[in-house]
Amino acid sequence: MSRDTFMLLFVLGSGVLAIWVSLCRPKLAPENFRAGGIHLAAALVVGLLLGPVLHAVPGLPSAPSVLVALFVLALPAITYMLLVGLWLVQLAVGQASSAR
Repeated sequence: MSRDTFMLLFVLGSGVLAIWVSLCRPKLAPENFRAGGIHLAAALVVGLLLGPVLHAVPGLPSAPSVLVALFVLALPAITYMLLVGLWLVQLAVGQASSAR
């Protein structure tokens, strides 16, 4: 499997996890745009810090450290960023449907 294929499947897996959390745990979603904005700001901070944190993992050229960095750090971070996007879409749809 090539690196590009792996990364595509990795991000798709994160998306599936985000959809699962969104559907199975709807009470975690923010109830208004203010709370959604706070989650968006937190997701942006997570995205900004993800690169430097991944580079700080000790022993990174080795395969085990790369797997730890991907599945312990990157998977939850990417899943959270995608989940925040889903929550904002849900808020926008709820706002549009209540305006009618």
